[in-house]
This record gives sequence, structure tokens and C-alpha cells, in this order.
Amino acid sequence: MRKTLHALHLLGLGLCLLIAACSKENELVPDNDAPVVNNIPRIKIENYVNRVFIDLLGREPIDTEMDREVIALKNAGLSKSARRSLVRQLQTGTSLIEGDSTYQRAYHQYLYNLAKVRCIEGVSDETIAEFIAGAPTPADEARLLAVISSRQDMENGLITFDQMMGRMIYNMVYDELNMNTFNFVNASFENLLWRFPTDAEFDEGFRMVEFNASAELFGQVGQNKTDYVNILTNSREMFEGLIIWAYRQLLSRQPNTGETTALLEDFYEHRDIRLIQQEIMITDEYANFE
Repeated sequence: MRKTLHALHLLGLGLCLLIAACSKENELVPDNDAPVVNNIPRIKIENYVNRVFIDLLGREPIDTEMDREVIALKNAGLSKSARRSLVRQLQTGTSLIEGDSTYQRAYHQYLYNLAKVRCIEGVSDETIAEFIAGAPTPADEARLLAVISSRQDMENGLITFDQMMGRMIYNMVYDELNMNTFNFVNASFENLLWRFPTDAEFDEGFRMVEFNASAELFGQVGQNKTDYVNILTNSREMFEGLIIWAYRQLLSRQPNTGETTALLEDFYEHRDIRLIQQEIMITDEYANFE
């Protein structure tokens, strides 16, 4: 009997300790940062913030930025409106920030760098300045200066991204990389439209650029290189190409027909690449919240 009572006593003591341990595990700690929101672990939220900073500014967030943005996203339940707010802040923020100027300036600088990489192999402004010094005509000099000023012009709202890209293909640097009209027409289509011209498109573009002859492209008539660049950069195909550019940069894939169709009309009307980036970067696919 004594052994039985002793065993029961030990069993009761063990149950008490187990209950106490469980109670301690469930005890709420003030200001404790829950590791999961909507079944999304904190590390995924941090990865999302990190990716947004890199894709828009070309750098990772510092610790204070990471903590601030993770808290903001968690407090909003990772809503798409909160994600859009983060993206928009990095695109347009004008407050001075630690280790940088403003988000807006850093964003436009990185966008400018990406445009140079796409069209002129990322040449430095110093190299462009060397071309300016040796420009044979005032017109050549002006077009090179327009390349360098395109970052600030876009930040100030004087040009849109499609116009920046137009400046990237109409200058002496681009001509040196694509050494004749044959290469120029093919390269301009590939860089801006993400495809090569059809035979008919090539023939019309070639006549316009090489011979200053009247020709028709995308339903528009032109008769010189300036006309060719204006027609190309104002075509709907150009804006489809920029949607492709955004998808490839941000998701490493081509958009499907439905995705392009959903974005094209508004983009062609407002010509704001920031809105295209926002629509992509708030998706669960981009955030890896699926």
C-alpha cells in the first residue's frame, strides 16, 4: 500500500510539473514578435523586404529599414495595399535617409543604370563624357548630354521611362556598339520590343534610317532616323516590350498574354513604369507568399 501511495504521489507531482511547464510555454510575453503572420514566417517577410529594396534601389535595407518595414507589413496582415505602400515609398520618397540621398533619387539612379545596361552595355557616365568631348557635331553632343540628363529629367517628371529608353538608343555610344544601319534596326527592336523586326518592318525601318526615305512603320510615316526612333518609342509594341522588361527583371520570366493585356492600356495612356513595377511586386508570386 505504501509503495502504491508513493507511486501515486510521484505521478501527481509529475503531472503538476508538466502542467506548470505547459503553462509557462503558453505564457504571453509583452512585445513578443510573433514569427508567423497569415502562415507566412518572418524570414519570408524579411526576404520580401530585402528583394524590394534590391530591385528598386540596387541595395539591401539597413537594419532600421528592415525592422520598420517588416513591422508595417505584419501590422497590416501582409495586405497588398501595404506592399504597394512599401514599393511606392521607395519609388517616390523624398525624405533624406541614412547613407543615401532620398529613396526617389536612388530609385531613379538605379532605373537609369538598368536602362544603360539594357541598351549601351552599362557604360559609365565618364565614358559618355569622353564621347561628348569628341562629338563631331552639336547634334551628336546634345544627344549624348540627353542620355546623362535623363536620370534627373525623369526624376523631375520631364520625361517618362519610354523616353529615357529612346535616348539610350539614339546616340553615338549606341551607334558604335551597333556599327551600321542593319545592326541598328535589329538592335533597337530587340532592346526595346524584345523581338527582332519582321522582314517588312526591317525594310521600312532601314529605308527610313539609311536613306532618309519616306517609309511606314507601325502605321506611322517617317523619313529619317529621328522619325524612326520617335515612331518606335511611341508604338504600342514598345510598351509591350517594357512590360516584358519589367517581368523579366522582377520575376525572371515573360508575362503571359493575359498579364500583358491587363496592364497595356493603362500603361500606354499614362506611361508610368512605376505602376507596372507595383502591380508585379505586390503579387504573392513576387513576394513568395504563396
